[in-house]
Amino acid sequence: MKTEQLEKQLSVWNRLLHVVAGASITLIFSSFNTQFLGVIWIMLQIAVTSSGFFLLWGKRWKTLLPSKDRANTILGYLLASWLLSLVPGILGADSLYYIIVFGYAIFILVIFRRTQKELSMSDEMFP
Repeated sequence: MKTEQLEKQLSVWNRLLHVVAGASITLIFSSFNTQFLGVIWIMLQIAVTSSGFFLLWGKRWKTLLPSKDRANTILGYLLASWLLSLVPGILGADSLYYIIVFGYAIFILVIFRRTQKELSMSDEMFP
């Protein structure tokens, strides 16, 4: 795929990010009395997490030069995924579950730091 097409798709992914971030926050606030919460949660969790990793490690997306918009979109999807991972904890998951959530937060910070380093290296190469 051409770079221009991927950049156009990035704006679509960015708009979709706003939708899933809103859905994540809404699911957290409504997690106290919904009958089908588990099904909604797992579908959202899979969709949001896979979208973030697709933008991060997808073959087509790796060919695109690192940009601040792409890095922020990836971080947004991973943060929405992290917010969704808080839902089972709110519903009364075991305290061991919070170790997994904390580990996922550290993983997101490492990914964010790595993408920021790639951005600074690409800025140095092409001033």
